[in-house]
Amino acid sequence: MDANKPHQTTMTTARDATGPEEEAGKKAAAAQSANHLPEVRLVVLGWRWPGKSLTGNTIIGREEFRLERAAEFCVKRQTEVQGRQVVVVDTPGWFSAQDTPPSYKQELLRGASLSTPGPHAFLLVIPVGMFTEVDRARIEEHVSLFGEYVWKHTIVVFTWAEVLRTISIERYIRREGKELQWVLEKCKRRYFVINNCIFEEHPQVGRLMEKVEKMVAEEGGHYNQEEAKQEKKPLEENQNPARDMRELGARPKQNSGLGLSKAMEVEPLSSE
Repeated sequence: MDANKPHQTTMTTARDATGPEEEAGKKAAAAQSANHLPEVRLVVLGWRWPGKSLTGNTIIGREEFRLERAAEFCVKRQTEVQGRQVVVVDTPGWFSAQDTPPSYKQELLRGASLSTPGPHAFLLVIPVGMFTEVDRARIEEHVSLFGEYVWKHTIVVFTWAEVLRTISIERYIRREGKELQWVLEKCKRRYFVINNCIFEEHPQVGRLMEKVEKMVAEEGGHYNQEEAKQEKKPLEENQNPARDMRELGARPKQNSGLGLSKAMEVEPLSSE
């Protein structure tokens, strides 16, 4: 009997050694299951032509968002990714060097209401290239329409990163300096690189969904439009109408009674 004791001790030690590993694996699986959303709701934001709609098509896995014209209205489509229902809302793209008409801005805001009860993530599409102070200002102007609260639910999606070739996305971010750093700091440095040259099913879309789920877990849920409205009220009470006109790019003539009303008139943009 004594000769068997060492053998019994060895077997017990082996079971004890694998126990914690198995337990850790179970906990990880449980956490992943808890974070796995049955539905993921996304709103895509960005300029007109940096691959915004193309990114929506990559996520959907087929061409649902038209690329040959400038979209004036939100478009909603859905698909399934790794067992999740994924809803994607493509929004009107804003302009690089031209003021965005108020009607476009209203349609941008409507994008959030199309993903009731609220989007899990806003995907801010930024093409890899020279990023300027004007680019940062345009992003701030349009993203702020949803309230400061929106940044908690925003992920930057870099497109056309394949043009970098010899440098990493991290090095690109450092190289572009404080303007791009500002955007990334606003969304807690959450970013994703997507390759829109790869269509249909691809692991990158699943990885993006996992990143969205992680953000939702960290922030405690989805974007709530009502909370955003409550947040914006104090700002609206202190707004300066003249300043608002300047932000819209309108410059009423001095000493003109018609100046303010004329400043509100924005010529509609023709579709391309």
